[in-house]
Amino acid sequence: MKQVGVHLLQSNATFDIEYTYLVEDTLVESGEIVRGSFVDVPFGVRKQLQTAVVWNLNKEADKSIRLKEISGVSKVRPPLTEEEMLLAEEMSRLYFCPISSCVKCLVPPEAPKGRQVNYAKLCITPEMVDELATSGQLKNIVHIRILENLKEGRRRVSDLAKEIGCTIAVFNTLAKRGYVSIEKDFFEEKHEIESSYSKQLNTYNKHTLNNEQQKAYDYLWRLIEKREFAECLLHGVTGSGKTELYLQLISQTVAEGGAALLLVPEISLTPQMTAHFKNRFGDNVAVLHSRLSDRERNIHWNKIKNGEVSIAIGARSAVFAPFENLRLIILDEEHEASYRSEDAAPRYHAAEIAETIAKIKGATVVYGSATPRVETYYRAIDKEIHYLSLKNRANKAPLPDVEIVDLKEERESGGIDRSGIFSRQLKTDMTNNYKNGKQTMLFVHRRGYSKQLLCESCGSTMKCGRCNMPMTYHEKGDRLICHHCGRTTPAPKICPACGGNAFEKRGIGTQRVADELKRIFPDANIVRMDTDTTSVKDGHEKLLAQFASGEAQFMVGTQMIAKGHDFPNVTLAGIISADSLINMPDYRAQERAFQLFTQMAGRAGRGDVPGKVIIQAYSVDDYAITAASNHDYDEFYKNEIVVREALYYPPFSSICIIRFMGENDMETYGIANAVCGKMRELKEASVEILGPARADIPKVNNKYRWVVTLKSCSRELLTRFLRKASQEKDILKTTGKVAKSISFHGR
Repeated sequence: MKQVGVHLLQSNATFDIEYTYLVEDTLVESGEIVRGSFVDVPFGVRKQLQTAVVWNLNKEADKSIRLKEISGVSKVRPPLTEEEMLLAEEMSRLYFCPISSCVKCLVPPEAPKGRQVNYAKLCITPEMVDELATSGQLKNIVHIRILENLKEGRRRVSDLAKEIGCTIAVFNTLAKRGYVSIEKDFFEEKHEIESSYSKQLNTYNKHTLNNEQQKAYDYLWRLIEKREFAECLLHGVTGSGKTELYLQLISQTVAEGGAALLLVPEISLTPQMTAHFKNRFGDNVAVLHSRLSDRERNIHWNKIKNGEVSIAIGARSAVFAPFENLRLIILDEEHEASYRSEDAAPRYHAAEIAETIAKIKGATVVYGSATPRVETYYRAIDKEIHYLSLKNRANKAPLPDVEIVDLKEERESGGIDRSGIFSRQLKTDMTNNYKNGKQTMLFVHRRGYSKQLLCESCGSTMKCGRCNMPMTYHEKGDRLICHHCGRTTPAPKICPACGGNAFEKRGIGTQRVADELKRIFPDANIVRMDTDTTSVKDGHEKLLAQFASGEAQFMVGTQMIAKGHDFPNVTLAGIISADSLINMPDYRAQERAFQLFTQMAGRAGRGDVPGKVIIQAYSVDDYAITAASNHDYDEFYKNEIVVREALYYPPFSSICIIRFMGENDMETYGIANAVCGKMRELKEASVEILGPARADIPKVNNKYRWVVTLKSCSRELLTRFLRKASQEKDILKTTGKVAKSISFHGR
């Protein structure tokens, strides 16, 4: 019998634990079990079978310990390749997390294979669903969204749970209350992977590159054909033709026998980009993102694994697509925060994973953006990576004119309309645009109707009891929703603090802006895009297709509308309140504000008619606003890099944030403080230890949150310190009901 080391896929351990099991010699000698094989092993006192991955074929263990035997080889997943195992090990090192967590990123979820699965359907009428939502009998927005989805007919439980972003247990709760029934049925094999709505989106055929694009193409192709690791920042203004450049690079890569991967930051971008690629490459394209059902994801994953397609498009997690001969990885809009995974370990950044994969495979990584991350641009300036710029729009159209409207002056002069939303200038431009048959896009930082509901008598803000955070007012159903935990409640008629009955709706949300537009333009069709309106099946595709077809004249939305969309008939873009972005409690607030302003401006004037952008703000002299108004990235960077260096933020440092979460505030603080104290006792001069401090959002879903922040000049020094700390007196092992997570910023 051989001794082998395995990692459990469902392990809850904070650190790597390699368990030792026995296996028949013949299984190893015959190659049935190799490094990377998935096996079933008995675990725990009850010896319940769990899936594990074999990591070490020559494990040495204490001979006095009685070892258990591997039960069998898993038939569900093929073995990991040596390259995939190397990637998992590197991720474990980079993000200080168990190898098992990294392995789960590399395999698709299990999909049903002809067996019965659970379906949910309504047990009440659609009218009763509306009554439950408006009366306040349902106190969770997730419950309401499930019931509203089921009004269209029965749905497979796992698919709907994935779309809405909840657990299957939520359906059981609704079934116990008698709102839905759950029944088993055979999985419906007929399923259309591509939404019919995506076929309505604009596409275009291959066209000749202009001189600027051709120079960039030639430079990048020389990197790709070397088949050596390389990174390049493609810094192109909005509308400079980066997508066409991607398409032609991918076409050449595939023609030479290689595979290519394109990452987009948001699911909302996937339908339009997929439409472009399907138009150009037909069925040689796989799509991977979180809104796919397990079955859909498996179909596409297997197409890649089996070599049936050479191109993949997807959001963040698509970076793990199992291509054998990967030659090109492109991160479109590389600056977007959604490339960072914060949900569970490993808390990775897709750009870092792309870099690691490219090093393993000898591939080229292209980071495309009009507003690159400060860290990426710093690396380019430092000549650590290649740099290319596209300074002009591909169709020679001028960049849109940007006008900054001072909201303070507008209010003093009476220029703001009665809603308090639109300045005189923005309202005039919207009216002219509408009369001329053109389209308008408006960016609003928050979804919902109003940010807060305040009592006019005592000034109290209506807050969530679980999170102690202001709840957002939604006019539909006249209710308050906590956007952190999902709790919802009818808007109060009486103030719980003082008994007053008059309330002020303060702040601006997407729903309120859309409603006010409807009042001003009663005959107009208005599309609202935020997480409330896109949570239903094919939600993104429906709304994008409606706007792309010209059926709607206005689009109001959160940051998802500012990213990469190409609507030639949009000639006006408006940013309702720029200050709400600048004043966020984050060292990257100015950067994110500049990026959103610039990207939003880039939606206007992409066709034959010049575009215009209105930025409404109080802080009109802020460098993020002035730089965006001039389309001047260099102006922004020169200001931002001085601040970053002075405050020792990335790219001049690497930061590790350790979050502690627990139901008891004092217990959570006590553990965070103890960890902080013990770390300081290690007297590591190269690591600065800050905290503990309350998190930006101090309480979410009845969990109090405290953070300890570590700073050093490199990620390597931080992870080395964490490894040392984890071996000393169990410093990082929390006790009781306190959970912990670790994430990194900077290299």
